[in-house]
Amino acid sequence: MKKLILAVALTFGLFAPQALSAQSEDPQNYFVLNRNLQQLKAISLAAGDLAEMDGEHFGEFNVVICGKAVKDLVNPEIMDPILKLAEEKGVQLVACGFSLKKFGVDPSAIPAQMTKVDNGILYGFTLQKKGYYSITL
Repeated sequence: MKKLILAVALTFGLFAPQALSAQSEDPQNYFVLNRNLQQLKAISLAAGDLAEMDGEHFGEFNVVICGKAVKDLVNPEIMDPILKLAEEKGVQLVACGFSLKKFGVDPSAIPAQMTKVDNGILYGFTLQKKGYYSITL
């Protein structure tokens, strides 16, 4: 019995690190669904920290902005510092088309650095299915 336990321990001890390293070679991708532009600074800083921690395995970091917050996406005074920090930290900002329509925001007025999707919630589910880590704020 002791030999069996030792054999199992050695097997897991020898092969577990290889299994972990195989998992860590996949890119680490992230998604945030957000309804508050004031949180984008903290989100961008967190993305920068994750990029540092993940190193070469850092993949994408997407933030979909939805709800009433889309009204402020066309305000350069609000958006310019947000866009600058997001770019520095590798964050892709995405505007929810459903919210743009609901709150009467012209999609062509959205900053060129931003992506637009028809439905931010569906976009988020699609990314989750692809294995992205996600959070809603």
